[in-house]
Amino acid sequence: MKVKNGVGACIKEEIAMEIFGSYVSKLQKNPVRKIYNKIKRRRIYRFVRVQKSITKLFGPEYTCSREFIEIDITYRCNLKCINCNRSCRQAPSNEQMTVEQIQNFIKESIDNNVKWERIRVMGGEPTLHPNIFEILNLLLEYKKGYSPDTCIELVTNGFGKIVNDILSKVPKEIEIENSSKESKVQLFDPFNMAPKDSIVYKYADYSNGCQVISVDGIGLTPYGYYPCAVAGGIDRIFGFDIGRKKLPSAGDSMTDQLEVFCKLCGHFRAAKCTNKGVMSPTWKMAYENYKKRKPKLSLY
Repeated sequence: MKVKNGVGACIKEEIAMEIFGSYVSKLQKNPVRKIYNKIKRRRIYRFVRVQKSITKLFGPEYTCSREFIEIDITYRCNLKCINCNRSCRQAPSNEQMTVEQIQNFIKESIDNNVKWERIRVMGGEPTLHPNIFEILNLLLEYKKGYSPDTCIELVTNGFGKIVNDILSKVPKEIEIENSSKESKVQLFDPFNMAPKDSIVYKYADYSNGCQVISVDGIGLTPYGYYPCAVAGGIDRIFGFDIGRKKLPSAGDSMTDQLEVFCKLCGHFRAAKCTNKGVMSPTWKMAYENYKKRKPKLSLY
């Protein structure tokens, strides 16, 4: 069958593979509701849901959380996993947030009466930040003095003696999410497969975002606030320099940023995880340009 347009390509690539290849056999064994839920979680549902016509009818699938925030305090990393969604492997960097920026974040939160449900301290590998304990203590002061119900998490790869020595000294009030990685080869989303490089997403509405913006929350990096911390990592490579320099209000949908970053992010595609380094043309060019001349972004 010769495919001439985006819709035909989508049917051939997505619907035929998913429905005829998988769900016909399952339909004979499982209740209809279970089948529906499985379909909903699969790529076919995602493909249909993000189309412009469907989005216009039902609105965006996801919205940016105002309860959770992830703070990328550094892009240093001792592991550099394949398909890293902060580009620590593809474009290594020592960029990091300052203590003053963390203090400013706390001040903004208090001034705007924001009591976060969860603050996740991330990277890169956050334990490699030279001021990690000062940063954690500042966040604990915010928790104890202003927002006692806030959960503060440190997200670490748990790899190597240096990291584990630091982890052993982290205050007990900090929750540690330790993935205990032993290798740079991990099953991750194909982050560097930009949706804009696929005809399948020719008619996608990127204001839909993905589950990251709802489940993990907005992001804060050295360059400001983003609908998710992944978007901040994309900005440091492409140099759009559109991070919010002030804490976004509850009414800020951050749609303008979603429309820029989601078309570049493999998370939007809801594709199968892989442990192989895959990369679409837009990302190949972006990393080549980064190596030649690193973008200069204005600081938060």
